[in-house]
Amino acid sequence: MLAQSSTAAEAAIAPERWFQIEMTVFAHENSDLEQELWSPEKLSLRFPERLQRLHSLSDFLQLTDWTVLNPNQVRADSALTAPANIAATPPLPGQLPGQLSGTQPVPLPTVVGPLLFAPAESFRMPDFAREAFLILPPDAHRFGATNRALNQSAQYRILSHSAWRQPMTRRNAAVAIGIVGGRLFNEHRELEGNVTFYFNNAGDRVVFNGNLWLGSYGIQDDSTEEWVLPVLPGTLVETDTATDELQTEYFVNRIVQLREIRELREQELHYLDHPAFGVLVQIIPYTPLPPIVLETAVEAPVTPALP
Repeated sequence: MLAQSSTAAEAAIAPERWFQIEMTVFAHENSDLEQELWSPEKLSLRFPERLQRLHSLSDFLQLTDWTVLNPNQVRADSALTAPANIAATPPLPGQLPGQLSGTQPVPLPTVVGPLLFAPAESFRMPDFAREAFLILPPDAHRFGATNRALNQSAQYRILSHSAWRQPMTRRNAAVAIGIVGGRLFNEHRELEGNVTFYFNNAGDRVVFNGNLWLGSYGIQDDSTEEWVLPVLPGTLVETDTATDELQTEYFVNRIVQLREIRELREQELHYLDHPAFGVLVQIIPYTPLPPIVLETAVEAPVTPALP
């Protein structure tokens, strides 16, 4: 009984363990999927309630109102009015523009363009060394050579690649990460789904729990089956895609799914295979830098001068 209490106490005070995770999903371009029997009844496509996406540097640099960059849109607050002492009529010979010659106000040219940048108090830059679920810059990637080999081969096509860091938790506290990639068809990407990483029951291995699906699209509905995609959660909806009323309508002709749960060894490159696409994933331990403490200057007390 004492040993069990000691073990529970050690687990409660154990430091948080972080990992750097890198994952590439790629399509098999030459796979003959017609030889397989695919049925929508065998699919289990869903997004969990606890879902988030990876954040990129551009997320922190977005404008809240992109219309300020549209030269064809007149801002309501940009029309200025000239002072009342500026001439309303063209200047007379020998008279400079703006000299006193009338009392009618003249509107100045409309000012169009972005306002001066004034970040709010909450504005900040991302801290890649200390924050979780941020897409890491290329200099932190380890799949450079592997991804180049995939890109140089006509047999494969990379659909998604990301590297990020996160603290590892038990399964009941883990948060799924939304994955989208590949070509865009209407509001959906070829690749969609989610992956979750968490400790196994013993706490000595990280578990990969992936639910990914790859859609095949066409401009004609050639399938005799009814393929239904789940609605994209709001956190995964792309807001920067063009909305053209005359855009081509695509039909889903097939969906293939990779449903995999696997324990991962640290530092090893793991390959999850599927007839239509594959997944490469690697985890390595990571120690976040200590938080930055800003020291405030404290003025020394002033000692009154003795008389």
